[in-house]
Amino acid sequence: MTPDDVELVQSTFEQVRPISQEAAGMFYGRLFEIAPEVKPLFKGDMAEQGRKLMATLAVVVGSLHSLPTILPAVSTLAKKHV
Repeated sequence: MTPDDVELVQSTFEQVRPISQEAAGMFYGRLFEIAPEVKPLFKGDMAEQGRKLMATLAVVVGSLHSLPTILPAVSTLAKKHV
């Protein structure tokens, strides 16, 4: 990513942050709409799942300028979700 790309993603995410719970709800709503077969994988509290999603995105977006430092953690998280 170019520095301009990073700035664009980070500034756009800042606009989403105030409505993070609604954004998470829209994400999962759309996910279950296009891939209903994954819905049974989400058995817990969806509000908590949304908070975790947005917190993870905040860390990733905030670290875009130094991706190598977060890639191992993101890779581990992705493997857990396979």
